[in-house]
Amino acid sequence: MYDASLGLFLIVKRGPHPRTQGARTVALATFLQLLRPQSLAQEQRAQGLYRARAQQIASQLRTVFDDWLALREVEPEYAQLANVAAVRRWELLRLARDTEYLNPPRSLAGIHRDLHNALIGSARACQLLANGYRFHKSDAVCDGQALLVETVAEVSDLVAQLQMRS
Repeated sequence: MYDASLGLFLIVKRGPHPRTQGARTVALATFLQLLRPQSLAQEQRAQGLYRARAQQIASQLRTVFDDWLALREVEPEYAQLANVAAVRRWELLRLARDTEYLNPPRSLAGIHRDLHNALIGSARACQLLANGYRFHKSDAVCDGQALLVETVAEVSDLVAQLQMRS
């Protein structure tokens, strides 16, 4: 604050704004709530819900994979295969985005991270397939197919790990 009679800027000390004081308390309480351990029943319920959703995700990925294999067997047109692979990529990216918003229990955070990474990998595989078929690059097609097989197997393994934890 400027005092014209003295020609100086004065420093005025004020306490915290009343609204920010309450906000800090709420933020701290929210943070401490996250650290509080859940009861055994809450943890088991959260694991069951997450397990069911992970199985749905694995089923959707398996359907995409099976549909892709069936189409590849009968479709001779590379342009059509490239278009379908591109559409599958967007479907898998949407599934990966939906997976980001899941709230896994703390005990399953590692599996959740691996599941999300596998979905991103399967989308990358479809991108390789689309580019390979569109530009007639056999290396990209082979790499994409191998990556897709690996990620589907990885998701199946992750779901099996979830089943063993029940």
